[in-house]
Amino acid sequence: MIFNSRVRLHFLQDFDVPRERVFNFFSEHERLAHIYPGAFKRIVNSSDPRNVNGLGSVRQIVNLPLVFEETITAFQEPEYIEYKVTGGLVPIKNHIGKMRFITLEGGRSRLDYTIEFDPIYDVPMMGFIIKNLNEKLVGNAIRDLSFKFKENPRF
Repeated sequence: MIFNSRVRLHFLQDFDVPRERVFNFFSEHERLAHIYPGAFKRIVNSSDPRNVNGLGSVRQIVNLPLVFEETITAFQEPEYIEYKVTGGLVPIKNHIGKMRFITLEGGRSRLDYTIEFDPIYDVPMMGFIIKNLNEKLVGNAIRDLSFKFKENPRF
């Protein structure tokens, strides 16, 4: 079905803080609960003792009825984070998230964030529905985070 083909979401958001601040926020698994619904918990530490949230770390997300795991598959501080859904029960497969952190003038930064996945159910418009829900959810969360940093640069 046309609506169940690969789904791609793309978000661009500017922040009034340096990219290191934004990178640090998104790299700490538990902090993501501030912007996404659900409980986030790191369940596997990175093998890098300098950053337990780095390459190879795994976070569990509980947002009933969904419980799933994401593994950090690329980590280049403070420029890039890539993760994949690697376990759990979710209505998608082949999920990958890529976050690029870009320095802007004046101590500002930009998040360039893409998420791609395939729906697992052959239900008409399933991909369309999941895409629209995630665009609203993730887009609003990232915009809200930008406002939180504006109000409190140390958030």
